[in-house]
Amino acid sequence: MRIGRLAARFQSVDAYAKTLDDFSVKTLSGGILTVAAAALIAVLVCYEFAAFRRVDLRAEVVVDSERMEKMHINIDVTFPRAPCMLLGLDVMDASGEQQVSAFRHVAKTRLAADGAAVDAGAGAAAVPPPPATNADGSAYCGSCYGGVPPDGGCCNSCDDVHQAYKRRGWAFSDPDSIEQCVREGYVARMQAQAGEGCRLRGFVAVNKVAGNLQILAGESIKHGDEFMHTSYDYMPRDFDFSHRIHRLSFGDEFAAQSNPLDAVAKTAHAAHAQFQYFAKIVGSEFRYLNGSVLRSNQYSATELVKSDSPTPAPKPARRSPGLFVMFDISPMRVIYTEHSRSLGSFLTSVCAIVGGVFTAASLLDALVFRTERALQKKRELGKLA
Repeated sequence: MRIGRLAARFQSVDAYAKTLDDFSVKTLSGGILTVAAAALIAVLVCYEFAAFRRVDLRAEVVVDSERMEKMHINIDVTFPRAPCMLLGLDVMDASGEQQVSAFRHVAKTRLAADGAAVDAGAGAAAVPPPPATNADGSAYCGSCYGGVPPDGGCCNSCDDVHQAYKRRGWAFSDPDSIEQCVREGYVARMQAQAGEGCRLRGFVAVNKVAGNLQILAGESIKHGDEFMHTSYDYMPRDFDFSHRIHRLSFGDEFAAQSNPLDAVAKTAHAAHAQFQYFAKIVGSEFRYLNGSVLRSNQYSATELVKSDSPTPAPKPARRSPGLFVMFDISPMRVIYTEHSRSLGSFLTSVCAIVGGVFTAASLLDALVFRTERALQKKRELGKLA
């Protein structure tokens, strides 16, 4: 009895009262509206599902509070008319730090005139090893010719002497006067690269402060606090700094990254053309749905080309040819956060679509049905032909 009374109470609050089959009328217009409503519901639900699966990035700009942060400058540049042995890579920043010949993480690839990579070992004369003993029978220990010797105290190769000169801050201007260089044919090997090109690929780690990266012809020498750049007579003279930037970015790379200087190609119309790029770097942070965080940088860039004037001057100032990237750091950071719709939001939208479409379709069906009934009655009374 109690169960029956409880069921009767639930039955009394039924909001979905059913009509008897004897009083239901099915019409052609109702069928058409039902099919159209079902098709519309299916289309709208598909759109909602696509929106539910889509991940959006929301950007927020904040003051960059990171301190003592390091940054990688990623470079991939081809110089079709500048041989590898001629190129120097230096970095200087606003903190006063200088990196001379910063090739520790940058690889050089020699290129032939047609752009193909040159096999450094093919057709090249082998560098003779240093002699084991001196003429008097004592163990050979090459002189460093006044340069700062390495830990072993001996400069047994031309490169050892070259590095000893760099540590002393001296120019390596006369390798023909150095016994190790003459034995190895150093000058001949350098001049054999005339007419070649070079591709530089790698990265340079720098402080995240304003500075500049320089790719110049010749060698950089640091003597005390002074910084000099020079080229030597034995280096090739027929070159220019025409180039193609395959990639230039700052920091870790991320999906769909767009660097404004990627694929930029320039042709030098003068031997001493100087290409300058000015990059404004903005810190970027990506926070993904899985909780991982990627910190990188984006930048905007402008460019300027300088070259010597063809008109002779009483004292022409020869410009150092090369490629310069001057970079500045923005005090702002852009934070991108991934967002996606919740399951509850998707289900609510689906219910709203189904209910709204069926309600609108039922109202339209009722209007069409009453109009048809009214027209039918008029026909029966002979008021309509």
